[in-house]
Amino acid sequence: MKLVDIYRVKTFVIPEYVDSVMQGILSIDDLKVGNYRNVMWQSKDGMEQFVPSDEAVPTEGAVGDKTTVTSFRIEFSIPRDEALLRNVIEEGIYPNHPWDEPVVQVSEEKEARKHE
Repeated sequence: MKLVDIYRVKTFVIPEYVDSVMQGILSIDDLKVGNYRNVMWQSKDGMEQFVPSDEAVPTEGAVGDKTTVTSFRIEFSIPRDEALLRNVIEEGIYPNHPWDEPVVQVSEEKEARKHE
């Protein structure tokens, strides 16, 4: 067993864009864990709420109005490499996500690897 330094990345997206965001991420990195690739997790049927400001360009809802939509959480890990992280977010998530300001959460963690 080996402990490796990783970034855990999470983003939230409406159901119609889940596949697009996942494919965008996989176009940057194959998300390899041990003997597996394309390793991602999806949590379904959460709720996301927001109120767009005057500067917002909302895909859903209207400026000044509270909007609530069904949202899925996509989660994955990558090696702790800041250039890779920036590329995954800027080239994999942002262009494929419908929001003009997607929530992307990043934490530094360790993962146990049996085969690596």
